[in-house]
Amino acid sequence: MTSESALLQRLSEGDEEAFANVYHRYQPKLYLFVFPLSGFSEPDTNEIIRDIFVKLWLRRETLTSVRSIQAYLFMMARNRLSDLRTEQSRQRVALDQLGLHQGTHHSEVQDNLLFAEYHGIARKAIGLLSDRKRQIYGLHKEEGLSLDEIAARLNITKFAVKKQLYEAVQFIKKYLKDNAHWDIPVILLLTFLS
Repeated sequence: MTSESALLQRLSEGDEEAFANVYHRYQPKLYLFVFPLSGFSEPDTNEIIRDIFVKLWLRRETLTSVRSIQAYLFMMARNRLSDLRTEQSRQRVALDQLGLHQGTHHSEVQDNLLFAEYHGIARKAIGLLSDRKRQIYGLHKEEGLSLDEIAARLNITKFAVKKQLYEAVQFIKKYLKDNAHWDIPVILLLTFLS
C-alpha cells in the first residue's frame, strides 16, 4: 500500500489515480460516519460525501501540510454536516414564516370578506324587521341601551322590549341561515351588528 504522505503528495500534484485511491479507501468510512448523523438520509449522505471529495480535489494543492487524510476528511464531514443542519434549519424557519404569513394573510382576507358578506346580509335582515322591532334592535345594539332604558324611552314594558328584541334576533339569525348558508351563533351575530 502506498504510504499516506506519498498519496497526499501525488494528490497535491493532481494525480487522478491517487485521488481515486483516496476515494475508494475513505468513502466507505465516511459513509458509515455521515449516514447516522444525517438522520439516516441516503440522499444527504451522498451529497455530503460528494461535496467532501469535490472540495478535496479543488484544495489538492494545499494537502501537503495535512498530517492525516482520514482526520482531514472527517473534519470536512463534520463541517459539512453542520452546514447542512444550519441550511435545513433556515429553510424550516423560512417555510414556517412563509406559511404563517400566507395563512394569516389568507385568513384575514377571508375573514374580511365573510364579515362584509354577513354584515350586508344582516343589514338586509334588519331592514325587513317591523318598525318597532328595528327601533328596539337599533336602540339596544347601536346605542347600547339596556332593556329598562329602552322601555322607559318607548314607554312600554320591559317584557315587551325583551320579547321584541328576542323576535328580532331570531328573525335575523334565520335570515342569515337561509341566505348565507351558515348558522352564526348569536354572540357572533351581535358582534357583527354592533
